[in-house]
Amino acid sequence: MREKYSQFRNYDAEILIIDPHELWRVKGFKDRWSEETTIPFPFLADPTSQVCAAYGVAKQLNVHAEWVNRPAVFIVDKSGIIRYAQIGKSFQDRATPEELLEILTNL
Repeated sequence: MREKYSQFRNYDAEILIIDPHELWRVKGFKDRWSEETTIPFPFLADPTSQVCAAYGVAKQLNVHAEWVNRPAVFIVDKSGIIRYAQIGKSFQDRATPEELLEILTNL
């Protein structure tokens, strides 16, 4: 997503990462990741999984002995209407940036 971020912005789209951990863990993850590269989009800590639960992806997979949220992508328009949803069946089941850009092209 990072490499294609400018292409998403061409569609006036914003990327937001929602992480179901405490703020200190999310900040630590982002800080470690951004030591290697710039992350141009915001992270949201969702430690109680309220946002994730609202979208139906809260704590449904066991990965490395830890319950995690299913990977998911939602395209929400400026009115708050979900225009596209993809919820992964496994931790590796994720939409690619190219697939998402194609969807944005067709909206």
